[in-house]
Amino acid sequence: MLASAPRCLSLSVILRLLVILLGGTVDAFLPPRSSSSRVMKSSSLNTQDVNNAGKESPIIDPYDYQNGINVAFLGNSILYFNDTPRFLFNLSNKKIRHQNSCLRGGTTLTELYTLGNGMKRHGFATDNALMKSGDYDVGSPTVQELLQSNNDKWDVVVMNEHTQGPARQSTRAEFQSTLLEQYAPLISTNNPTATVIFVETAAYRLQGINNSQDLGTTEQFQQSIREGIQSYIQVLHDNTSISARMAPVGTAFLHVHNDNHELWEKLFDPWDNFHPSPTGTFLQGCVLHCTMFGAPPPTFPGIKEEIAALWKDARMMHPKKKGDDRVSLPNVSEVEYLWKVAWDVCQLEKSKL
Repeated sequence: MLASAPRCLSLSVILRLLVILLGGTVDAFLPPRSSSSRVMKSSSLNTQDVNNAGKESPIIDPYDYQNGINVAFLGNSILYFNDTPRFLFNLSNKKIRHQNSCLRGGTTLTELYTLGNGMKRHGFATDNALMKSGDYDVGSPTVQELLQSNNDKWDVVVMNEHTQGPARQSTRAEFQSTLLEQYAPLISTNNPTATVIFVETAAYRLQGINNSQDLGTTEQFQQSIREGIQSYIQVLHDNTSISARMAPVGTAFLHVHNDNHELWEKLFDPWDNFHPSPTGTFLQGCVLHCTMFGAPPPTFPGIKEEIAALWKDARMMHPKKKGDDRVSLPNVSEVEYLWKVAWDVCQLEKSKL
């Protein structure tokens, strides 16, 4: 059963009260806290989901990712708002050895292949992006350079299409062609055993914005996105030897939409209502981690300082207007709930395969 939202009392508080009454210990019921530097093991959570954790097949063999894996990110502002590549690197606690990206705001993956990186213009020209050389770490200048790198063999390639792209038949078909003709040969040449993860992005918070009136309600929009992502996976399966799977980010957002509408609204940038807020990026990162490694993130940020540390080197947080501080991070109760939602949704997704 999927996680229930925190209401008046957080899950941790309720569990502590139950444990006191039963005479047990709290640690058996809670995710591991990073403040105590404990790495998650199957015995850390006394829940049915974690009992099933060993049945989940990670993309990378556990022996291999002990030394870290290499992850490439291709996409747009859904990934670069709040710097998902660096956030996920921090969240993984060294499971990711190296990451690089080619990102461009407001673009489709077909356009990204042609136009290349746009991050110096779009927001990565910040202090956290500044390198010792004086240049900015904006990622690889082109898709081709990223995927043809002689120095980087990518174990995982994360691909984020424009949110509306998978939801419409015409744009869906366009990217299927680009995927087979342009991206697939580069990925296979770089690493024949690489796995592609397609991000199932979330339907917009406000119905009809950005010319999406024809895509219907939140549920209808999300279902169309899922079907499009599934078509990309099927195209690779039918025509290549590339392994691919979906990171059900939008499905996780939809669960929160149905379970805790107020928190769902907080998953989105308050200015435009479709980019992820830091809270949304936290959920997105947890879903990507569960999809990538077949397990929740290895440590649980149990205090606000540990939550903030996940973005300590972010090259861009979501924009705010001068004098109006609207960049807020998720609190501990929200993190605990979203951490569990991500794992539950990914377990459910796995059971459908």
